Amino acid sequence: MIVKQILAAKALPEGLITIKPEMTVADAARLLSEKRIGAVVVSEDGKRPDGILSERDIVKEVDRYINNPGQATSYMIGQIRIAQL
Repeated sequence: MIVKQILAAKALPEGLITIKPEMTVADAARLLSEKRIGAVVVSEDGKRPDGILSERDIVKEVDRYINNPGQATSYMIGQIRIAQL
């Protein structure tokens, strides 16, 4: 299979999924789980991509805040170091 075929097979009916920077890590994790995706585009306006948040980004943040469990899930997406586009 070539990359184009893989991406076509994984395409979601609603198109590109985005999340706003002010959403929490818990919101992002829930979205990734519900949509069965491994990353989501972070976008303030829903049109222009500001970055990408992956499962790995979430795991790293949870690991950083493991001693303060309540903090990690309420942490805002915009506070995480995401891959800038």
